Amino acid sequence: MSLMKFFNILAAGLLSVSVVSCNDFLNEEPKGLITTDSFYKNDQQARQAINGIYRNLAASSVTGYEIKNIPNDLLKRATWDEGSGLSNFTYGPENPSIAVMWKGHYSVIKDCNSAIANIEANRDNIENADRYIGEARGVRAFLYFDLVRWFGDVPLVIEETKALENLEVARTPQSDVFKQIIEDFEFCANNTFDKGETDKGYQYGRMTKDACKGFLAKVYLWLGSVADRDGVEILGSASDNYRKAMEHAYAVIKGGRYSLCDYYPDVFNAKTREKAQSEVLFCIEGLTGDNTGTWTGMYFGFRGGVEHGGSWDNISSSDYHRMIYEPSDSVRRLWNCPRIQIMEDGTLWGWDYRKFWDTRSDQKLSEATENNNWVQWCIGKFRRYPLADPGSYNYTNFGMDEPLLRYADVLLIYAEAYNEVNHSPGAYNPATGTDLSGQSVESAWDAVNLVRKRARIANKGIMHEDPLPRELKTQYASLNTICVPDWRPGFFGYAYDGTRESASYHGYSGLYEAFRGEILYERARELVAETTDRWCDLVRRGEFENAMQSWRLYNPYISASERNILTPGAPENISRKHYLLPIPLSELDVNKNLKQNPEY
Repeated sequence: MSLMKFFNILAAGLLSVSVVSCNDFLNEEPKGLITTDSFYKNDQQARQAINGIYRNLAASSVTGYEIKNIPNDLLKRATWDEGSGLSNFTYGPENPSIAVMWKGHYSVIKDCNSAIANIEANRDNIENADRYIGEARGVRAFLYFDLVRWFGDVPLVIEETKALENLEVARTPQSDVFKQIIEDFEFCANNTFDKGETDKGYQYGRMTKDACKGFLAKVYLWLGSVADRDGVEILGSASDNYRKAMEHAYAVIKGGRYSLCDYYPDVFNAKTREKAQSEVLFCIEGLTGDNTGTWTGMYFGFRGGVEHGGSWDNISSSDYHRMIYEPSDSVRRLWNCPRIQIMEDGTLWGWDYRKFWDTRSDQKLSEATENNNWVQWCIGKFRRYPLADPGSYNYTNFGMDEPLLRYADVLLIYAEAYNEVNHSPGAYNPATGTDLSGQSVESAWDAVNLVRKRARIANKGIMHEDPLPRELKTQYASLNTICVPDWRPGFFGYAYDGTRESASYHGYSGLYEAFRGEILYERARELVAETTDRWCDLVRRGEFENAMQSWRLYNPYISASERNILTPGAPENISRKHYLLPIPLSELDVNKNLKQNPEY
């Protein structure tokens, strides 16, 4: 469906409203298709319209697996699924995955515009009109932030469309799109609620004040980075944008409403979703038993039978991804890229199955630990195993929430922005103890080391068996010199083989440059496969071509004769044009006002 067509459909503002969760905003009676003539008559109906937006936000083409198809150095596609050129960077405007990303986003933007216009028109009957408008504008800003990063200039449509004319909208300059994004997030922040303010309408999964501030920090970091990259301002100078990014992230940190979950895997585990709420600022919820879960676990997860919690294995971990973790960073490494397979009887097989969650153990990548057993590395972050509901293995019925913004991301944004603003990471203080709130964070060292401190905390038990309740080894949090060691002046951790400090290995010229380079690695270790963060990080910093040269690296401990799945030979196809995705051909065909991105 083209941009023109989906803005035509339901032109009178028909809105599909459906259920999305066990909270009341996900549990209310579905209304089907409702005309604006009979809807928006009171507060409850306005709320249901906003609920419909959240439900549609969960679509695979909006926040699910289909947007994760953009290739980066941490992921690779199965040999039987090259994604119409995504696996080797030969994709063009006809690529179906890119088309559905465009269409999915604009479809929900249409819903946002309809809700905003109709709530505004009926505000005399809607007690919390500004709050609902704020939520819709916050979601709209989130969607446009995706689009402008992926495609550059995009059509900016913020009015409800009720007629057939003027639908062939030209691309709007990025500066104007970003102005609207910032304005929408600011309006939402001023009119929505804080976490915990249930009397004002807060529920987990809704757009909060802190979520808006966190997204604004991300927006300003992007603007600062791209201005640095190109020497050309989109909206404001690099220095001003870095400062704004730091200030917005700091406001979230000092607000004290969020902290890191004490065990990294619990952020992504359906069984521990209540614990994840301490860290997740904004997410897509998926419950067990009502088919509101996403398809992500079918594309990312353990290889093996779906009836036992396996995935289709379309996307797996690159060798390079396996090699970006330090020896002691085993919790994140074994969760994010385990070497595991589910067998026909439901048991697990693979080297990583025999490892313990003990971050102190000597788990360097070596010939002994990486010996080939014909099992490739998975992207295990969004695994379906073990099934949350063993009585059903419905593809979308496994209850996993997908975080769209986490406190860990806010901390890393603050760390990066602080280093840019001050041209230094500041004063170093050792990260010890079990406090994961961030209330003592001041310098860039403080913020990044809080994320690393959490990575030290392990769970007693054999890998992947997921024993509950947790028996966490919190004493590891204070092992800041030997277990996922603190970054500190002159030291940025070890390489995967445990022999080289990354600061000297990468040949940085000074402390500022070293922190600036290494923060992208820490973001990769923490945020792999979440939204399109890795691709966006490499693009905004102008590192995409260089980073993708590493995609083809083989794990040095696996011989060529043992290797059964080759890493694609794509780097030679990569050029500057890949900093933007192509405008879908289906849109160009029906909207003659659209112009294609260069070189496509």
